[in-house]
Amino acid sequence: MVVESCEENKELGFDDLFQKYISGECSDRDKEFFSKTKELYKTYNLKLSIDIVKGLQIKLKDNGWFQHFKHHLNDVDTWIDFENEIEKVLILLGTLFNIEFEKNSIINFDEDNSSRLDIAKNIIDNDTVLLNKILLDRTGLKSNIINSLLKEFKIFNTMYGVRSQEKYSTQNYFKKVTKDEFDIFQEVTKNVKGLIGLNLYSHKKEAFSEVLNKKYLKRFEDKFLSFNETEIFRQLLIELDEFKHIFENYISSIINNIEPTKSFDTFGDLAKEIDAVYTFNYSNIFERLYPNSLESQLNQVEVQYIHGSAEHKNIVLGISDLDEGKLKKYKIYGFVKTFQKLVSNTDYIFLDNSDVKLTSKPPINYLLQNDYEIIIWGHSLDSSDGEYIREMFNLNSESLLNRVTIRIWYHGSQQLANLMHIMGKDVIQEWMKKGWLVFEAAPDIYQLNQQKQSLLEIA
Repeated sequence: MVVESCEENKELGFDDLFQKYISGECSDRDKEFFSKTKELYKTYNLKLSIDIVKGLQIKLKDNGWFQHFKHHLNDVDTWIDFENEIEKVLILLGTLFNIEFEKNSIINFDEDNSSRLDIAKNIIDNDTVLLNKILLDRTGLKSNIINSLLKEFKIFNTMYGVRSQEKYSTQNYFKKVTKDEFDIFQEVTKNVKGLIGLNLYSHKKEAFSEVLNKKYLKRFEDKFLSFNETEIFRQLLIELDEFKHIFENYISSIINNIEPTKSFDTFGDLAKEIDAVYTFNYSNIFERLYPNSLESQLNQVEVQYIHGSAEHKNIVLGISDLDEGKLKKYKIYGFVKTFQKLVSNTDYIFLDNSDVKLTSKPPINYLLQNDYEIIIWGHSLDSSDGEYIREMFNLNSESLLNRVTIRIWYHGSQQLANLMHIMGKDVIQEWMKKGWLVFEAAPDIYQLNQQKQSLLEIA
């Protein structure tokens, strides 16, 4: 939003982008986070060039998902908030497709000669029609929300027109104008007293906000029947792909460029040998920030991006599945993460023996015959990634020789609640009793680095 609203022709640095948090116009938690960030990282090196800012501004102002998210997701706790909002939008728009048009659903200019519609008749293009506002009221109390959505995703467009009418004549002159011209145009009537008979003009401006392209409507011959769900969902999917590219740009320009002021040490069990790394992030933070102490281990494995990476421009962002009763019938699988992973070639066989690249050990049946540990760090363990969570809990079996321990570095109790929701309390209770599931407080990176610095100063 800072990039979008920037009016100056200048590059934006870290302090420009996050001024709200740095200055303390936020919660104490956020203020502390950004304060520590500035201390641990070379934030002064981060810059968005003028060209990047301009390019992002154009894309942001034109993207329906960004415009929607910025109004409806002011408080985001986890990434699933975005996914839930995408699903809400799809389901909400689905209510449109049950509406059958009646005779007056589309404004018929031949049946109404009011001055307002006279203007509309003359400025609306051949490919567009004017929808009757009454139609959306059939969706109930959410008609205003649906109207806003259709405008955000450019399914509804606004057209502006001006009429100039000769005062003593029926002659009208119509002109289509831009938004800027419309805003500054003054509705006036020119009066020249005592000069009856002169050509005097009155001016009137009108805006029509329910103008839509005919491709978004189903029709039979010249009769419009209903909304066209295929074209409307296609537009939303195009905008989602564009939003993903915007986000990839942001991650590549900011997150992937952040450098620590001093190298980080590993902590916890990360100092042990690593056989495989899976990340749900889009950034390359893990392998960049811990290269020295993990070099020998990371050289043996390829960090696998479960949901794609900004660097490879194939990030996955969508919903877990199509709602059986409300969305599945539309076959809009482009919004589903599993479909996106297949298309983007990020659909790795999670924790499969052939998928873990072990160069120093015989790969055949290694995972099936040896005990090993899975460390989970920074994942909410929410239902949006339930398929991976269920796979991990299927690894222990009486028929297998190995035993798997899942160690969760937690930040709060919500992760345990999420696991119980997905797997059921009996499974979680059994795993914890047998020592297969362990919760451990997440390491405080800031504190560890402060301690390290103190020791160096003493030495």
